[in-house]
Amino acid sequence: MNLVHIVPTLPPPEEGVGTYALALARALARGHGISSGFVVGNPDWPGRGEAEGFPVSRLPARSAAELVSSLTRAGTATVLVHYVNYGYQRRGCPYWLVDGLTRWRRERPRHRLVTVFHEVYATGLPWQSSFWLQPVQRRLARALLRRSHGAVTSLDLYVERLGGETAMGGIAVSPVFSTVGEPRTVPPLADRAPRLVVFGGRGVRLRTWTGRLAELEAACRALGIEEICDVGPAVDSPATVAGVPVLRYGIRSVPEVSELLGGSRAGFLAYPPDFLAKSTIFAAYCAHGLVPVCAWTPPLPARETALERLFWRPGTSETPENIARAARTWYEGHSLNRQTETFRRLVSP
Repeated sequence: MNLVHIVPTLPPPEEGVGTYALALARALARGHGISSGFVVGNPDWPGRGEAEGFPVSRLPARSAAELVSSLTRAGTATVLVHYVNYGYQRRGCPYWLVDGLTRWRRERPRHRLVTVFHEVYATGLPWQSSFWLQPVQRRLARALLRRSHGAVTSLDLYVERLGGETAMGGIAVSPVFSTVGEPRTVPPLADRAPRLVVFGGRGVRLRTWTGRLAELEAACRALGIEEICDVGPAVDSPATVAGVPVLRYGIRSVPEVSELLGGSRAGFLAYPPDFLAKSTIFAAYCAHGLVPVCAWTPPLPARETALERLFWRPGTSETPENIARAARTWYEGHSLNRQTETFRRLVSP
């Protein structure tokens, strides 16, 4: 085994970070012959000793000692941490993870640690726990950064929040890739079914069904949508939206999701525009050549102005065809195949 990924959990059920890590492991094996294994930080993960053919070790407890023991048994010289602080500890303060990796690095100074910062720390209002825990979360993230030989994140904002460098230099920034495939070619919008897809995990889709129906109705009218497909874990979605039927597809395989997206006209996502570069759902819509539709309140412009033309919203002046084309072109610049080379250099320089 060349590489061990540390993740909070793995599918099933489908979730962003674990699915991302599996897709990356497949690409590293396929493109560079790098074999991967996984350490799952959630002791309650229901899976067995493998996932898609990759060996998996589940920690019996969230502790630094158990983490060091697991990494020692794996015998790898390189560890890739997928860091999402709330995934490893309920309050977003995973002391055990940072302490364990610190100990592992100290005992094995020639081994290599790389971190993917999917998140850094939370922000909140004074009456929210995230407001008071932010200093601790920030300190832990920066400590992990200092102990890493290399790091990757999806947002310039996260680089600013980390406020430092790795042991070997800066932080690579690249939007996330699609975890449900990257078709080499996509049909033009005119050849696609007048269908809109609401895809993703339970939480992100609930934001659509409970608070963004007005924007969804506007998108259906503007884009000529005749059918809405709700794809993911079961949620309470309506039977129709402005007379357009909602079909509940449930959880589908990656090939099935890819085929559905490739033949649909639009994909809907209730997500803050400043953070679209970290959304694997948005990445999937862009990779499959749909018209991404983004709804949020307030409708602030994207942090990077280049993203503003990559999604449809009420009042936009761009044509759907131009939006879909621009989104696909933007995605191709950081596709999984392109990013795999970056990760290869980081984990085996």
